[in-house]
Amino acid sequence: MYTKIEEFSDKRKFTKFLHKFIFRREADSVSVKTNESELQRKIYQGKFIGKITFETVDPFGVSSFEKAEDRKWYDRLADKVHYETRASTIKNYLLFKNGEKFNTQKIYESERLLRSMYFVNRVNIDVKNSKTSKDSVNVHVKVLDSWSLVPHLNFSGSEIGGGLSEYNFLGLGHELNLEHIVNFQDKTNYLSGGYTANNLFGSFINAQILGEKDFEKNERINLTATREFFSPLTRWAGGFTFEFFKRKVGLPMQNTATIPEVQIKVFRQNLWSGYQFPIYDADNGRISKNIAVLGRFQNFQYKDRPQIDLVNFFKNSTSFLGSVVYTDRKFSVQKNVFRYNLQEDISYGKSLGITSGFLVRNGNTKPYLGVSASLGEIKSWGYYNIKLQFGHFFGNSVSGENQFRFDGTYFSNLHHWRFAQIRHFFSPTVAIGNDEDQNSYTNRMNLSSPSEFRPFDPDYIGTKKIVLRYQLQMFINKSWKNFHFSPYFSTAVGWLSTSNDSFFKSATHTRFGVGLLLDNPYLVFNRIQLSFMYYPKVPFGNNSVSEFNHFQNSMMPMSSFSTEVPKFVNFAD
Repeated sequence: MYTKIEEFSDKRKFTKFLHKFIFRREADSVSVKTNESELQRKIYQGKFIGKITFETVDPFGVSSFEKAEDRKWYDRLADKVHYETRASTIKNYLLFKNGEKFNTQKIYESERLLRSMYFVNRVNIDVKNSKTSKDSVNVHVKVLDSWSLVPHLNFSGSEIGGGLSEYNFLGLGHELNLEHIVNFQDKTNYLSGGYTANNLFGSFINAQILGEKDFEKNERINLTATREFFSPLTRWAGGFTFEFFKRKVGLPMQNTATIPEVQIKVFRQNLWSGYQFPIYDADNGRISKNIAVLGRFQNFQYKDRPQIDLVNFFKNSTSFLGSVVYTDRKFSVQKNVFRYNLQEDISYGKSLGITSGFLVRNGNTKPYLGVSASLGEIKSWGYYNIKLQFGHFFGNSVSGENQFRFDGTYFSNLHHWRFAQIRHFFSPTVAIGNDEDQNSYTNRMNLSSPSEFRPFDPDYIGTKKIVLRYQLQMFINKSWKNFHFSPYFSTAVGWLSTSNDSFFKSATHTRFGVGLLLDNPYLVFNRIQLSFMYYPKVPFGNNSVSEFNHFQNSMMPMSSFSTEVPKFVNFAD
């Protein structure tokens, strides 16, 4: 069929132009084939890396090695619409360089880092013996670009709007996001814009500037630069955040059920750094185990605090935290987990961290001690990971100074069922905090996380919550005209309550949704995800809300087993 379409399109310039922008020259799996296994690469261990070459295949299926100077006008237009990833951008993600000894782990980690970027569809790092030297190898890095310019449409009740995201700005791997939504009923607007410079100058520092103004005229400006422990091979990390936000919030009052709305202005500063010490595996020299030492400073200042706040609900706070973390982080390359026929790096392992420090709020200093632990394994019956966090503020004998959170995720192996392969996902979250936690607008307990109930107002807060998630993912065995269909069903039920109420005395919240992954390896826009999510009741009005294309099937809490920034028990996610 595709051959006949191409023959027809060649008859006229306009149809040839359309064909260029819709169809690829070859399947994406042919453009960039699956990488070699680690076992095959071990034969090169100990040799030196010689020449490193780079090749980029654009979404139209044209390699950077094939492009000629006498290209047609529609070829040049395609180059303007989609900027090909630069060789320097790809090089900046490599953890190996010319002249050093070949290391299979560095090759895999480089592939994994590139795979994790939105602008990369497929990647293959090919290693071959050098023809000029017996003790060296040549490395060829081949990347298939994803279509990086993505429009967004938003339709939910009385709201309609859209936006634009560019995930590979000028071929640098940087991100540009713009969004505008109009509420026709209230005649209000939502505006947001942000720019993220990923892997700035090859330093693995991600710098971001973000601005936002919502329907209630709440404003936020954020400047962040972060270098995370992105790999078991990472030695140092750190970052800073400077943020200002102005928003209208509810102020709880004593001896009354009335919650007046007040406006607050907040300045937040966050600084942290850490160093990671490797523990070598004696058998093969790989590094999966590390011990890290980290420190963090946070400052939270309220400006123009409401005069009616007689109980100091909005208190300035400063915290100093330090932690020691042990991690054992590994990866398994899987297929058909969240995406059809694409390699996905599933992390597993274990971690244990101890955090201590103190919180200063309104002149009152509280020492803090916390512990976190996580465990993940791939078994014959599926994959699971669990994460536990517990913290305690000293200086007060009240048990309400405790903090606790449990997260877990399980997904089954692929099961053959009639016309499809299916995979089940289960994910519970249980969190218990105290009234003091509600004073922080960066760590409040609510149900507004994307993996929970996204449309819920972040001011709908509590001190205890339970969320239970389930997802059924299907991968249809047969294709139609090279279209592969992967439908899914997702649902969740949750409860959010205060200290004086039990979990299940509060309102029961639910969501139900369906989605579809469409894949066609011969199309330029070869991966499309469609979704619909329905929320029967949304707090502060009890109205129902429907969302189109906000939810994605990958929105399940998955532990990365990486070294984390020191923090109190995390309620924000």
